[in-house]
Amino acid sequence: MRSDHPNDTSAREGVDSLADQDSGTKWYARDSGRPTGEEPVYAIYTLRTPSAVTGYSLTSANDAPPRDPAAWTVLGSDSDSAGRDADDSSWKVLDQKEGQRFGARGQSNFYPIGTPHAYRHYQLRITDNCADRCEGSAGDRAKLQLADWTLRSSAGSSASALGVRVENADSVGAADGSAALRYAGRVLASGPASSTVVLRSGLDVPLVRESRLSYAIRPDDAASAHIALDVVYADPDGRYPRTYAARTGDRTPAPGKWNNVSADLGALAGKRVSEIRLRYEDEHAESGAKPTGWIDALSIGKAAIDASTTWSYLDTPGVDPARGDRDRTAWTRTGFEAGDVPWKTAAGPFGAKNDGTDLGAGFPVRTKLRLRKDEGDSVEAYFFRTSFSMDRASLDAITGLLGTVVYDDTVTVYLNGRRIAGHGDGKIEKNLQYEVPDGTSGEGPPVTARFSVPASALRAGANTLAIEVHQCNSTSSDVYLGPGRLAQTADSLPFTDAQLGTSYASDTQPTAPGGGDYLTWLLRSFDAARNTPSTMGANEVLPKGTTYEELAALNDRTVVDINNTPSGPTDAQVHKALVDGASSPYRTMADGLGTTLGRLYDQALKNGELPKTKALLSGRVEHTPDSSADWYQTAKNNYQYKRPFVRMGFTNDEGLIEPWDSPGGYGGLAGDGSFPSGHTSHGYAQGIVLATLLPELAPQILARASEYGNNRILLAFHYPTDIMGGRIVGEKTAQLRWSDPGFRNLLEQAEAELESVLVQKCREAGAGGSLTRCADSGKAYLPTGQALRVYKQRMTYGFPHIGAQDRPPAVPDGAEDLLRTAHPKLTDAQRRTVLAATQIPSGSVLDEQSDGGSWQRIDLARAMTAKVTAHHDGTLTIDGVRVNAEGERTGK
Repeated sequence: MRSDHPNDTSAREGVDSLADQDSGTKWYARDSGRPTGEEPVYAIYTLRTPSAVTGYSLTSANDAPPRDPAAWTVLGSDSDSAGRDADDSSWKVLDQKEGQRFGARGQSNFYPIGTPHAYRHYQLRITDNCADRCEGSAGDRAKLQLADWTLRSSAGSSASALGVRVENADSVGAADGSAALRYAGRVLASGPASSTVVLRSGLDVPLVRESRLSYAIRPDDAASAHIALDVVYADPDGRYPRTYAARTGDRTPAPGKWNNVSADLGALAGKRVSEIRLRYEDEHAESGAKPTGWIDALSIGKAAIDASTTWSYLDTPGVDPARGDRDRTAWTRTGFEAGDVPWKTAAGPFGAKNDGTDLGAGFPVRTKLRLRKDEGDSVEAYFFRTSFSMDRASLDAITGLLGTVVYDDTVTVYLNGRRIAGHGDGKIEKNLQYEVPDGTSGEGPPVTARFSVPASALRAGANTLAIEVHQCNSTSSDVYLGPGRLAQTADSLPFTDAQLGTSYASDTQPTAPGGGDYLTWLLRSFDAARNTPSTMGANEVLPKGTTYEELAALNDRTVVDINNTPSGPTDAQVHKALVDGASSPYRTMADGLGTTLGRLYDQALKNGELPKTKALLSGRVEHTPDSSADWYQTAKNNYQYKRPFVRMGFTNDEGLIEPWDSPGGYGGLAGDGSFPSGHTSHGYAQGIVLATLLPELAPQILARASEYGNNRILLAFHYPTDIMGGRIVGEKTAQLRWSDPGFRNLLEQAEAELESVLVQKCREAGAGGSLTRCADSGKAYLPTGQALRVYKQRMTYGFPHIGAQDRPPAVPDGAEDLLRTAHPKLTDAQRRTVLAATQIPSGSVLDEQSDGGSWQRIDLARAMTAKVTAHHDGTLTIDGVRVNAEGERTGK
């Protein structure tokens, strides 16, 4: 990639962000000014091989609409000189646009290219931004930004399946949420044309008389409307698979709008669906036609709840639905006797606005609710109940139900008397009370929320779904409840609010001997390191002009060696370090899974296919339900060792450190303690947990975690000792979670989710039916042997020993739980033996040599990949060496 304003020293706002298909990053064309025809701003893509592009999309970035591109030209060239020169005479105009707008932040707009040709170089030449034509501050009118520029191709010399992938669909108003499936293809010759692509595979959905296939479709034009969904079904025993074209009558979807389709599958009752396919078929297709459009809100089976469902509801002022029961939620249980409570029945949506029902576009009301009491105050709360049935075959085949609810002001959803979701309801103690949602005033339009019902919460037979909605105060002018479709799913479900909100034993740090902060105590060997002048320098700022040769401490020299290695600010490793520092480790370290599996993992995260994995790695592993505070911060405050760039200064001011990050990046951390590294703590906590969830790739994932930490040295935010300390914090965090039976249950669910989803995606990508084969189909992050060496080297950075050597193995309590997935057949005692036998020698920097074991010596990468054989005499052979229970060599 090239640009005249690359901003390539920024981690998340450089021109490289244009190609990452992540609307959370962007290209900010720093210092570009407002683009014009005379002074355009350009970005050039150079492809590995020439490819024909049939369309492209631009995605608006965050911040301010005046910065959005409004006019541009897309050009193509095959000349090598074009890749270096935006004004080269070989550039051919492919498309031009003026007066463009983006309706929302992160919105993708799609554009076709009329005459595709295979070019190697493509240029986006921006000649104007939205400036004063879009609402925003005057200061943004001379700035330019764009989240993504994505080239799209369905061209080719031979027939191929339609292309389908998840895209942001805000530009067309997604039928459900912000994302939808975008389909695209190109007709190669006039006449009959057809193509089929698998949308969902690996299903096992039992069908009954009431089963339906439902979806929303939005063809871009008439040529794109020849689209339908088919199902592949088989007998209950899986034999005789056949394809069934779901009949929707003769109605063709109208182009340019969302069409809701519901096909009856009752004729297949007793069968089981294994695949859903998207089929394009046009008997009179025209050569060059480009069928494109959107699919959303796809569901199959018998809906538990839909628009036709009748609800019992209570809007009578002053009436408690629980009839005074001590359990205020008694009314939510199946079989609860209503008694004299005046329940009414009707279908939703329900609502009221002052004396009418006009809550605005998108919030229709079928049943009007009573808004006011006789004395004029708003009714405090409203209550709704309905029932549905589930058969055992369906329960056995699904992971649960997915539903939506649109509400105002708070909502709580119950199933069979159990709370399964809630928003803004944390302080509700009585049925008849007002409640303002946390962090709001209660004002604003109704809100859409999604919820899930795990199959374990459902019963064969009757199930009761109940919902309560509370008003924010006595003067509220509106109320709304729009119960959406509650449909069966075989996808991985998110953890419930209760699962993530429970306070687990591991949410409390262990008690430090003698009291005080536990992590400060755990890292107490830092004192020995900083009292060793050859290891660490004095905690003071060095005089300007200090030379490398005058540095006595290996800690300082290593920082300068690593920091000074890059050739300049555009060096690839500098960019990677900046991206690591600005991103969540579990996302940016996807490359640790290799080119194939890493891409599929990243895709699954973006598509929302790994909700459990994301919930744990994005926060719940390291934080509690009540606090997002970082556990290591107290230790940083206690040790207060100055950071490398503070002590040694920058090269542009007679110092030793190259300032690869921005002045603001350094300035923001100048007063924060260096030890331990917080970023590294996050990197190892998330990396170690990810390695335990994917033990097949543990060496590579752990080596990538070590690179994440090493990149903090490259930027001179930290010393090697800080990285060692951060690794110890990450190890302890992961161990506490795996040693906690309650939290371990969440980890095991995430492990099952990760394997199931990734294996399925590997099959769909033709990369094999196992994670190992899938990983082997691409390029590994590092070969296993090299990954093990890299991880081990960064455990100590080769520093000389400063403590007693030749001490026996010392495994911390609980460390064996980190090997549960890598060595599932071993006992806890045997896992401890593996850790002991693979430990590094004693005496290294940060090796804690008192009682309690040493995390610094734990070589987790080697332990997780060790080849282990158990013998009847209690000994183990580990990587060819026979050891006793303490991990010490025995016999030959």
